[in-house]
Amino acid sequence: MLRPLLRQSARAPRLARAVTTAPRAAAVTQHATTAGPPPPPPAPVVKKAEAKPPATFHVAGAQPVAVSSSGVTFRMADGREVLDGVSGGAAVACLGHSNPDLVAVMARQAAQMPYAYHQALGHDVSEELAQFLVDRSGGAFVAGAFLNSGSEAVEAILKLVRQYWIEVGEPQRKYIIARSPAYHGNTLGSLGTGYVPGRRNLYDNYFSDAYQHVDTPQARDRQPGEGDAAYSARLAAELDAKIDELGPENVMAFIAEPVGGTGPGVTPPPKGYFPAIEKVVKKHNLIFIMDEVMSGTGRSGSLFAFDAVAEGVKPDVISMAKGLGGGYVTISGVLVGQRLADVIRRAGVWKNSHTYQNHPVNCAVSLAVLKKIEAQNLLANVRARGTQLLEGLRAAFADDKRVFEVRGQGLFLAVDFDVPASLAPRFGARVKDRAMKNGLMALAGVGTVDGVNGDCIILAPAYTITPEEADKMVAMVKKSVDQCFAEL
Repeated sequence: MLRPLLRQSARAPRLARAVTTAPRAAAVTQHATTAGPPPPPPAPVVKKAEAKPPATFHVAGAQPVAVSSSGVTFRMADGREVLDGVSGGAAVACLGHSNPDLVAVMARQAAQMPYAYHQALGHDVSEELAQFLVDRSGGAFVAGAFLNSGSEAVEAILKLVRQYWIEVGEPQRKYIIARSPAYHGNTLGSLGTGYVPGRRNLYDNYFSDAYQHVDTPQARDRQPGEGDAAYSARLAAELDAKIDELGPENVMAFIAEPVGGTGPGVTPPPKGYFPAIEKVVKKHNLIFIMDEVMSGTGRSGSLFAFDAVAEGVKPDVISMAKGLGGGYVTISGVLVGQRLADVIRRAGVWKNSHTYQNHPVNCAVSLAVLKKIEAQNLLANVRARGTQLLEGLRAAFADDKRVFEVRGQGLFLAVDFDVPASLAPRFGARVKDRAMKNGLMALAGVGTVDGVNGDCIILAPAYTITPEEADKMVAMVKKSVDQCFAEL
């Protein structure tokens, strides 16, 4: 940051000199007019037009503009090509961009039946999608419903769990225990459930004490010499103590991401974590929720992330989104196990409804995405390319003490920096911006430790990436990180 400031200071005296010499120039001109024809009138001063703010309302400044995309490449308005290292920006475009088969499915379903309100009409498309997922869940789930975003899915689960406890005669249960840091969505219910200060603090007045938190497993939190088993046991004991503090009879559920997402910055659990947590959840008869919005739908190397990392533990209900629609449609899912389904079915209706719930086009495209992942055996490529990226990034930064660690699961990885916010605030965002200039789209994790400290960049490329593209990503990350380190 010092170098640009120094350059700006060096220019300032020149600007001052230009101002002070202007009156002298005017005097010379005035004197000259006594000896010749009058000078031409001065040219009109044309003020540079101020940049018009974007009509799309979000960020104040202009963003890089993409005009087309295909495979794992964005083509930008300035003519550059950018390698997509994060599936469109948020781990969504899992099959890459502009897949003609998926475009054809969209058109076909839109021509046949584009919309049917789920409370008035059922249809085969949503039924087939739900059955596809249920059949591959290993008995974990018996039914599903489809919404429009991960936030909606988590919000719907909160209402589902509350309705469950009312239906079974325990309406006093109000607490949901989540982890901190964690991000579960941007609606008020999902935002309150998670804990990311930078996203949450503006809206603190909306949140009740129903949202409670325990620690997310993170490598920085381990005690010296603490192995996986001891660390997992300590975290499970923390959850047990929190439940006792609140009163077990007052707690509805525990929610966790199988692999922590943008909140903690891609954190696979320590070995033994989910079995230890499950014992506590079952001891107190809680509902076990897993939020697979970011780490699921193949991202972690299996269709369901809990199958990749939970060591046989199966949740009562999960949320899905992002890769579920492949970036072609806005769809999320809630998959429900027998315990919840039986009670809600006896009640007659799940009291949650959205206009575009079980949307036919969304469901048709999602089913096509899932079938393509399965038919092309892309989960094997997720595991192989994930290992390649993990090993490549670890080798690239093996001797750099400013990198705390490289971690990941499947095609969901993070490079975590040991750079304090006091030295370089939002360092992860700096690296992300530099990577974009260098031709790589990545995602930044900022404040992943305590809301201020803790920075990383995240990679979550399409399941279709080749070995050559993976190597190119490693090289581009290394270049971008080194350039940002050089500026510290």
